[in-house]
Amino acid sequence: MALYAISDVHGALDTLKKLMNKAGIDLASDELFLLGDYVDWGRQSLETLLYVMELSEGPHREHVHCLLGNHEEMFLQTIREYRNSPGTQKDTILSGSMFNWLHRNAGIGTWIPYLDLEQEEQDRIFRWLEALPLSAEAQLPDGRVYLLGHAYPYFYDMDHFPEDAEAERSDTVWRRLLPHEDPFAGYRGTRRYESFICGHTITDHYHRQAAGESRRRRFSLACRNRIFKGDRFIDIDCGAKLLSLRDHRDETVRAEAARCQLACLRLDDGKVFYAR
Repeated sequence: MALYAISDVHGALDTLKKLMNKAGIDLASDELFLLGDYVDWGRQSLETLLYVMELSEGPHREHVHCLLGNHEEMFLQTIREYRNSPGTQKDTILSGSMFNWLHRNAGIGTWIPYLDLEQEEQDRIFRWLEALPLSAEAQLPDGRVYLLGHAYPYFYDMDHFPEDAEAERSDTVWRRLLPHEDPFAGYRGTRRYESFICGHTITDHYHRQAAGESRRRRFSLACRNRIFKGDRFIDIDCGAKLLSLRDHRDETVRAEAARCQLACLRLDDGKVFYAR
């Protein structure tokens, strides 16, 4: 049995399947942690969500751990707003946050197909999204324990005050870690974590900063869109959200998209698999 982590698929369903096959993931024995942002940007947004749901509800569901990402959070918020305004047309914008998701975060490619589903299927997706946890633990046979989350740690073994719940939830899916930040600095529990594994921030962000700190004028193309290992965290978002832009009319965008990929980290030995 091996443990694997993938984050920020963003509608790249074919690439996800290719990556799982390349890594040799067998859900009959292996465990897979999916760290959120299944939807938006890619051409198979809703299809990706339904595929992930199928994995998490299928015969090997005990080996599939799905977490909440900020794009699922925006999706949830829009569903709630829509349900609280019966009779609303598909193209109606109910709030600034809904506009932000639909048009600034490419949610429109998820939302319209969702509304075309039967009510029963819409309800099933809504219930699944609402039940997504904010973090998960992965323990290896040698005793190492990893905490996994979309963007920032959430500790279920600590006391949380109700008045802080909304801010903590927002941090968990939105907050961007600093390159040398210790994600466990505020932890007061009893667990001893090896590292925090997350996505959310495309790893180029950290590689560029690391290059600046070393006073190199340009960072090596060899490290572009590769996982980033910080002091106490590992970021595995290698830019799959841009994969659908490889045929964009802008040459600069095409070049950037051509370097992006989806990454899978095997926790047991640190091996990384990539697919485009």
